[in-house]
Amino acid sequence: MALLLAESSIPPFMWAVVRLLAAEGKPLATDRARALLTPPSLTEGKENKAFDQALRTLRELKLIAEEKDPLSLAGHAGDLDGTDFPSFSSALRQAVLAGELNVGLADDAGQTGSRDLTRILVWFLSCDPLDGPATWAIVQREQSIDLNPDAGTASRNDTRWNRFVHWVPALGLAAAPLLPTSGVGPLLPDCTEAVKQTVQRLWPVGERVNAVDAARALRTALPVLPGGDYANAMGISDPGAQSAGAALSYALLRGEDEGWLVLQQDADAQRVLTLHDPDRPSHYVSDIVISEDQHG
Repeated sequence: MALLLAESSIPPFMWAVVRLLAAEGKPLATDRARALLTPPSLTEGKENKAFDQALRTLRELKLIAEEKDPLSLAGHAGDLDGTDFPSFSSALRQAVLAGELNVGLADDAGQTGSRDLTRILVWFLSCDPLDGPATWAIVQREQSIDLNPDAGTASRNDTRWNRFVHWVPALGLAAAPLLPTSGVGPLLPDCTEAVKQTVQRLWPVGERVNAVDAARALRTALPVLPGGDYANAMGISDPGAQSAGAALSYALLRGEDEGWLVLQQDADAQRVLTLHDPDRPSHYVSDIVISEDQHG
């Protein structure tokens, strides 16, 4: 089932289930989990599908074991302790971007697995964060121009866009605009949180990484970024191995501002990464040093 259909869950409900199972520390009977998360006193006897939809979506993403009862975490969620939403965000993102759920991403207009979500992500992250937030009106106007036509339209209606607005911040690939913005579902293509989580997963504090190698590793882990495999398959322009592109540049520059990485410029370096920075048209980086996160 496609992730953006109304019958699928959204991350806040999935996080509630994952957090409960992680806190329990052992398999939990389905009826017990349902009673704790959707007690009759809250539902007032009305049918509530949120719990069952969350279970189904978590199973499709392989974050809950296939056995129907009792419930236990699996896959990328197997080691979560239930206290850390960024860890859940990382696990959810890795599950959504898994290759087996995105087979044939650009071959047809199929909407199963993660493909409907991944297609919009590819278009969304090809936008420049400095141009401001995307809205449903912008999506309607621009996505069919930018994407490989063989794959079909990424977001077919405003219902899917509205669900996308729930999904992408939870994946660390978007942020709500700071200032009030007109239009349906304004969302800024800001992948800073996903890049930060990936950097901290790939390299220890104090590690110094060539910037070109770092960009390649980040695009491998986040293939929806321009230059990544999914973006290339969907026909998004590749910025090249030695150019970060708008979205990744924005995240790296924010990372330096926030202090969890240091961008170094060695004038004698043979391999440098050019950043998309309107304030510094010739802004290049030779190395990236991983720093301690001062904000937890």
